[in-house]
Amino acid sequence: MRLTEESRYLSFSGVRIHFCVVKPDTPIHSRMLLLSSPLTSTFHWRKLLPELSGQGCLAVLADLPGFGRSDCPAPQSADIRANLLWGVLDDVDRSLGTPMSLWHLAAHGSACSAILRMAVQYPDSVKSQIHISPLFSVAPPARRLSETGQWYRANVLSAPRFRRMIEHFAAFPMDDYIVDRMRAPLTRPGAEAAFERMLKQCAAPPKLGMGFCPTMALLGGRDPLLDETRMGQIHSLLPDAEIHRLATAGHFPMETHSKALRDYLRGWLRYNE
Repeated sequence: MRLTEESRYLSFSGVRIHFCVVKPDTPIHSRMLLLSSPLTSTFHWRKLLPELSGQGCLAVLADLPGFGRSDCPAPQSADIRANLLWGVLDDVDRSLGTPMSLWHLAAHGSACSAILRMAVQYPDSVKSQIHISPLFSVAPPARRLSETGQWYRANVLSAPRFRRMIEHFAAFPMDDYIVDRMRAPLTRPGAEAAFERMLKQCAAPPKLGMGFCPTMALLGGRDPLLDETRMGQIHSLLPDAEIHRLATAGHFPMETHSKALRDYLRGWLRYNE
């Protein structure tokens, strides 16, 4: 199957958001946003694209504002981030001549809070939500936020320590090129400040949950980041969600358990179209 992928940037008040558009060869039957977390980028969705395209799903892969290939000095306010992302989807709809389309909103890790806010802003434009390894709060990695810079320089700028951290989160060994793709955007000028702004915004979980649209959560059974507190947040914010646990997966199932994710997405799209 031939996949057509277009990499684009959209600028909002001088802040560029990076995204890719992957069109199926067949007529478009559905649309899905795949929103990357701060530790991933549009690259890390690649293994899911053949399945989505085979279902006639138009995929928009977006980097979270401030991360990936998006500009670092981006606002981390939940409302502003959600508006920026809706701006991306509106631009895609306009380019295809299909305004006011319905979207499946999928996100990974701490980016899941962004799609919750998107669904609150424009619920009539949301077909469903898919939360992959959701983190609805991210505590600073140091006792005081002022120490976060020290932690960042020790664990992100050091390639060996970054690898150990990622493989701990993944619960699996990771290929060099995957870890390098995760680390490279985080070493750009301004990335440390973006990371600290994100931590301030994500210190507490969102106040509003899933709303009334169909919602699925896919959790890694070996994800060390899903502790008891965060599991409680998932059940509180997604009370009526269809929850599935990938028993042997860690925090990055799109890399380590892509076949299982493809199976769930296939069934989800068929059921919700």
